[in-house]
Amino acid sequence: MAHTEWIHALEKVVGADHVISGSEAGTFAVDGKVPQAVVFPSTVEETSSVMAIASEAALKTIPWGAGSQMALGAIPARVDLVVALKHLNHLVDHEWGDMTATVQGGMRLEDFQQALGQHQQYLPLDPPFADQATVGGLLATNASGPRRLFYGTARDLLIAITVVHADGTVTKGGAKVVKNVTGYDMNKLYIGSLGTLGIIAEATFRVYSRIAWEKTWLAPFLTLDHAEEAIAQIMDSSLVPNALELLDKAAARRVTNRASIGWTDGQYALAASVESVAEEAVDTQIEEIGRISRKVGSPGGNLLHDEPHHTFWREVRDITPGTNGTAPRHLRAVLKGGVLISKVADAFRVGEEEAKAQGLDICIVAEAGSGIVRYYVSAEDRSLQQFVEGTVSTVERIRSTCEAQEGSLIILEADAALKTRIDVWGPVKGLKLMQGIKERFDPRQTLNPGRFVGGI
Repeated sequence: MAHTEWIHALEKVVGADHVISGSEAGTFAVDGKVPQAVVFPSTVEETSSVMAIASEAALKTIPWGAGSQMALGAIPARVDLVVALKHLNHLVDHEWGDMTATVQGGMRLEDFQQALGQHQQYLPLDPPFADQATVGGLLATNASGPRRLFYGTARDLLIAITVVHADGTVTKGGAKVVKNVTGYDMNKLYIGSLGTLGIIAEATFRVYSRIAWEKTWLAPFLTLDHAEEAIAQIMDSSLVPNALELLDKAAARRVTNRASIGWTDGQYALAASVESVAEEAVDTQIEEIGRISRKVGSPGGNLLHDEPHHTFWREVRDITPGTNGTAPRHLRAVLKGGVLISKVADAFRVGEEEAKAQGLDICIVAEAGSGIVRYYVSAEDRSLQQFVEGTVSTVERIRSTCEAQEGSLIILEADAALKTRIDVWGPVKGLKLMQGIKERFDPRQTLNPGRFVGGI
């Protein structure tokens, strides 16, 4: 099918105003590769027709939500068409009595939360830049945040899904009833697949009632050893924090400064958030967390509630690389490691040591109760080549440490210059099985070719 033919076919489906090409498509480039056209479907049916056209014309197609996670993944093999889902952004159904809700994939998480909030409910997912991320995007990337400690990830909250496949076929999995787990494995198949198996058009979640009381104890520590001991004692106690985050000295300084919290430089920070329907229950746990922290060496602490509490956690989630979070995009990278909870402090040490050896700036934040460690790397005063060389060495060192503990390290964000030098995904178990699934679902390699693990 010639270029003009498939452009015209797309316009017939969504309307000429919902297709852009030429220089206008430049803002939808992926790792510097500009699509020939961008299409904006408004319904599941339109999305299905768009993918049928893309398949027939052999167009390499990239799904696009809000674009907040487009730096994730390897450099695509080719980009012909971007399917932008910003018009597929409606709340389909909210059964507030059953505590379930169905939303289209292009709806921003923030807008979804506002709709749920009308019935004092919410979805306990708090990925980075939640005010920008779309529901489909966070599912495709399996994005999560501090609340995963208590509520789990999207895999634990998703109960049904509607997907448009590479050839335009629409399939549904799961059911809109929490107790019915039919198709649950099918739901999990698409989460974290980076849009390589299909475009997530609708999703149904189990939602929760908003909690009346939530407070945070923010404890400073002079050494990682003391912070590590506090984490171990909290996790081994009867305490039930909904989030437990460890921040290195640079991250603690930046977050507390932006949240207007008094802080002494040169200290690590351990933040524990507790929620309950009763303020007394929250205060009891916060008091015990403070007692544990002081017992193992914390010189004090800050009690955060109301706006300071919410501001603090937003700043923790939304850290970006650079001294003030403003490093140029080609001189920054974000890494995500997974280690045993008991090895979180070791993961900090390795990152700090290697970054210093390579002359890089680094902020490190860990979901201390889950073993997820994020490294925010930059080098604002170095050349691109120096940054790339130093970051490659840093990635290799941290990845080796994670893998020695049966963990992993991926690159969440990086410039194409860095991606050409190192595998952003690293070794993956079960790669042959994943390649087989990709071949079955998308034999023509239409969706996101080359961006996922192993070049899928």
